[in-house]
Amino acid sequence: MPRRSNAELSETSREALLAGARAAFARHGYADAPLESLVRDAGLTKGALYHHFGSKQGLFVAVVKAIDAEILARVQAEVPEQPATRASFVKACRLYLEALLDPGVRRILLIDCPAVLGHRAMRELEIESSIRPIAEMLDALVESGELAPLDTEATAHLLNGALYDAALWTGDSPQPLQALERAVRALETLVAGLRAA
Repeated sequence: MPRRSNAELSETSREALLAGARAAFARHGYADAPLESLVRDAGLTKGALYHHFGSKQGLFVAVVKAIDAEILARVQAEVPEQPATRASFVKACRLYLEALLDPGVRRILLIDCPAVLGHRAMRELEIESSIRPIAEMLDALVESGELAPLDTEATAHLLNGALYDAALWTGDSPQPLQALERAVRALETLVAGLRAA
């Protein structure tokens, strides 16, 4: 069996820490996630954690970015870029809301993220992970004539806020799947109001 390079071993360690941290943050929350058992279960040391991520907060940011990337990859896999339609935009938003019904994802992205990172750092992540992709989809809809000309940056911020609150609401609902359907229908109505005359 060929020996793995230092770079491969380093990446394996990083991925093990990320996977363990995601499970720990999802189960215990950021504040109560036990770092000692996390690194022990990965067969590593705290030194490895600090080497790869700098701090517990750095590890948390990496977990948030990984989850955001997974959600975006799912949207890109299931929603075609062309043709740009209002229905495909609503589907992309639905996939986001569905992802946030997972209790662990919800806890990390909606509950702990604002508390751990603070407003400014969270906004920087949001701009990359959701606001910019929403604006790009809106640009494509305007170009295709599916939407009337509009300020896509401002509209992306408004829709992102609506989706964030909808995700909180659906997750808190005693019937989350029914709440999700209601949220999607309301979104369809909002997007229809932006359509070209």
